[in-house]
Amino acid sequence: MDTKKIQLVTFDLDGTMLDDEWAHAEANRRLGIKLGVDHTRLGRLTGYSVRRRWEELCRLAGVEADIEEIAREHFAITLEIVKAERIPEAPGLTPTLQTLRERGYRMAIVSSSDESFVREVADYLKVTPYIDFFVTQNQVKNLKPAPDIYQYALAQAGVPACCAVGVEDSEPGTLALHRAEMFTVGFLNEGKNHQVLEQIDAQIQRMDQLLPLLEQLEKR
Repeated sequence: MDTKKIQLVTFDLDGTMLDDEWAHAEANRRLGIKLGVDHTRLGRLTGYSVRRRWEELCRLAGVEADIEEIAREHFAITLEIVKAERIPEAPGLTPTLQTLRERGYRMAIVSSSDESFVREVADYLKVTPYIDFFVTQNQVKNLKPAPDIYQYALAQAGVPACCAVGVEDSEPGTLALHRAEMFTVGFLNEGKNHQVLEQIDAQIQRMDQLLPLLEQLEKR
């Protein structure tokens, strides 16, 4: 019988498992040029869904466009950049996942991106063998900052929120975790992430700092 207090650890993908937010921004830039839309009009909107961004951008610009096609093209461009630029994993990611697996934790990637993109990036990072399941925009209607995506993950794992920890890099992501009543960890990526994360219970600069944090939580 599993006696650990924490049984599930979830990871956001974009900006958390790898620093690819700039690749998404470049995809937005290229699509903006193609569509004749100012892609910077809404600011960064980091952590929000691609579809939400482009629905609003096209509405403001008075442009009629196939949002699903834009999303497919966005993720294709972003994946191409990730691979071409050989974007590395977050500091300490793979060793941390290896240790978590050895210690018996279940792990999930929870992302507002498309499932096909999330799985391809996980394969690119070679972390898929450590992941028990994926939850993406394909499974839920309301995305981050709504708690639905994390509530779905908890249901999939069959564990209560008090037995789960989530790692996020954005305000919408950490807010979604907080609203789902999970222990919320903000990932700062060795100072490269400058977002203000207010609804967090702890913060880490590197992924391997998650291990001593979990040890502390187990002792509570």
